[in-house]
Amino acid sequence: MDYRSIVTLGLLAACVACSDQHEPQAAATAAPSAATSAPTLAVSSGASSPGGLTYLYDLMQRPDFSTAFAALSGAEQLPAWASQGGVATPAQQVVIDGHTQMLAEACKPHDCPSERILILYDENTHAMSGLFARRKPAALNNADSNDPANDDFIWLGAPDDASRQLLQRKLYSPN
Repeated sequence: MDYRSIVTLGLLAACVACSDQHEPQAAATAAPSAATSAPTLAVSSGASSPGGLTYLYDLMQRPDFSTAFAALSGAEQLPAWASQGGVATPAQQVVIDGHTQMLAEACKPHDCPSERILILYDENTHAMSGLFARRKPAALNNADSNDPANDDFIWLGAPDDASRQLLQRKLYSPN
């Protein structure tokens, strides 16, 4: 076996190992707030992408989701990448005040710290709300992306207090 074959096999093994890490994980519980019981977070089971996961891009392909997104107050202020799905993590199911919703997250391609979006969507009622964060123009390029003081917000729709708390907590403490 020559050097190139060994390198190719090594890269193939790394790709397989990496793709195995994207299997659905057990539910994790977010910290409780005073306004609601502890929202439950779990990787979504309604999958559209290879590997069994759903991303914002996949959701945007669904007529119910894309229609609700287009009608969302504040959506007209968003950059084009937001409606195309951006760079996303797998969508999760969250339970807020007893209602299950889908939580989709994404960021600006090639510049995640500068623009991020989180969308809550109720698949039964088609209600949608969310949060868009954009780095303030005066913030330094290396400013802490986990500091809300460095961002301007656009609230999307009319999230209630429990939803607002969950969205901000998830934006600044993603784990």
